[in-house]
This record gives sequence, structure tokens and C-alpha cells, in this order.
Amino acid sequence: MSAYERVTIETEAYEVRASQEEFYLEETEEELRMILECDNVTSPSSETLMPDPEMEIEDLITGDSDDPPLREDQIEDMLRR
Repeated sequence: MSAYERVTIETEAYEVRASQEEFYLEETEEELRMILECDNVTSPSSETLMPDPEMEIEDLITGDSDDPPLREDQIEDMLRR
């Protein structure tokens, strides 16, 4: 086998490999695009992601299970502060 034939065979092998890689990348890109589009449809709007300060304060006041529950008037007093 001459050097020219060896180079030709190697070049063809590299071209086949590059073609397979290109196909794989295109397929992966399409799958990722579908995932992202699906996530955009099912994800909650940005409004629901924004925390509600009043709810967070109330959760901090009433959310600790180790402490005894607070009376309603105590909670209202803390929320007014």
C-alpha cells in the first residue's frame, strides 16, 4: 500500500467520522431545543417566581415547627411591625 492510498483511506475514514459527529450534534441540538421549548411551556410565569414579602414574613413567624404555635393576635402584632 502506497503512502497516497493510506492517506486517501485515512481521509475517507475522517470524513465518515466527521459526518457521524455532525449528525450526532444536529440530533442532540434538536433534542435540547425540544426540551427547552417544553420547559418554557410548563414553567410557571415570572410573576409566580417572585416572592411575596408578606407571605415570607408570615412563614418566618409561623413556620418553625420546634416552637409552640403563636396566637393569632401575636402574629398580627408581628406583621404590623
